Amino acid sequence: MRIPLYLVAPVMLAAACSSAPSGLSKEEESFVATADSTGLSNDITALDSPSRKRVRTADVRCRVSNVFNSLSVLEHTVTGVNGMIAESTMHNDVAMTQDVPYSADSLKRIQLYTPTANLTLRVPAASLDSVVHTLTAMATFIDYRTLKDEDKTLLYLSNSLKNDAPQAAALKPAAKGTTLDVATYQDQRQDAATDRRIANLAILDDVHYATFSVQLFQPQQADIQVIVNPEKATRAGFGTRILTALATGAETLSNLFVFLLTCWPFIIVIIAGWFGYRKMLVKN
Repeated sequence: MRIPLYLVAPVMLAAACSSAPSGLSKEEESFVATADSTGLSNDITALDSPSRKRVRTADVRCRVSNVFNSLSVLEHTVTGVNGMIAESTMHNDVAMTQDVPYSADSLKRIQLYTPTANLTLRVPAASLDSVVHTLTAMATFIDYRTLKDEDKTLLYLSNSLKNDAPQAAALKPAAKGTTLDVATYQDQRQDAATDRRIANLAILDDVHYATFSVQLFQPQQADIQVIVNPEKATRAGFGTRILTALATGAETLSNLFVFLLTCWPFIIVIIAGWFGYRKMLVKN
């Protein structure tokens, strides 16, 4: 039985892809294999089944008595449960800055600010409730608190079933095309399968580690400090100011004299006009 020539290239390409080394260790291959697993160990008809891919997230914004202390406690708590601090920032939102006289050569600078902090935490799903409780116990006012439990079981199964489709069936749509068409189709299919595996691995990661977003703030604070009055510090002495005033007056006088010299034609015209006007008055 002879094999049609247009089927030779797809079959050889599929064999090459299947026999090509993956370059992964056994542990890595085992980890990647979980992305295509449809054999769930438990019945998923129950909402609390361990096989369900439930992703938990939490988002809290609250006021605390001291942002820095609460931030430190929360970070140590997350580290203690083998979590990860994905992001931690702290800054001051300045509301007003004003300088008022304090002494002959100094000012009092008053700055009103609000300390704030933002955290993104990755917490083991089983420890999320305890970490949230630790935060809310330190809060003096809770602006909002959101807990989500999203079920991604069906999305996970959809990606796994698509990747479990037989390789031979995938070759049929491109079997009548050229070798280049078949290779392009295989590359696109491989990229799509890889994207689905990565998406499933991301789901598994989110199942094991919940994302906890935190915003902390505290009541407005005042920072008061005494600073040098720049106007007083840079002002010249009395003798220097007298000499400067004399020099400035002499320069002004010389500038006026030069200006009058520049306008001599107009001055002559004005004088001649004045005398002409006087003579006309005498004749009348």
